[in-house]
Amino acid sequence: MNDYGCMLRAYRRRVVDAMLQCNERSTFIPILGNSFARNTCEIPVKHAERAVGESKYSLWKLINLQFNLLTCMTTVPLRILTYFGMLSALCGFLLGLYIIVRRIVDPNGEAWANMGSFTLFAVLFLFIGAQMVGIGIIGEYIGRIYTDVRARPRYFIERVLGRKDD
Repeated sequence: MNDYGCMLRAYRRRVVDAMLQCNERSTFIPILGNSFARNTCEIPVKHAERAVGESKYSLWKLINLQFNLLTCMTTVPLRILTYFGMLSALCGFLLGLYIIVRRIVDPNGEAWANMGSFTLFAVLFLFIGAQMVGIGIIGEYIGRIYTDVRARPRYFIERVLGRKDD
């Protein structure tokens, strides 16, 4: 789907029934409908300018809508945080390893180390990365709990074939 801003939609009865089974407080109806529909199609609609009044969506409401859209369907931001934490911790580890090797091998290694400031950066990157990984893992657990609490149906049985009472 391309136009998630337009709420002019048509759904099959089984998709509507599936959406009505969801007991979520905040959800984005177009994406929820698309998650239950097997095949979707989009028919272009020619929109006219608003004849009277103005939109009730302020900038703050649009930001809240975007944040709701981002958090209600995916845990990808949490995974990005975890991966960024892993990258930061790896950079801290590699910087620390580089500092140790340079101090051992280079005769001017002590002067290059700049009185421990680079070592401090290496330790800082390592610990901040570990914290980000921890927050990301906790967020993944919370995201899975959220997915389970929503209790969306995993599948729908439209009809059963081959039964004698059909």
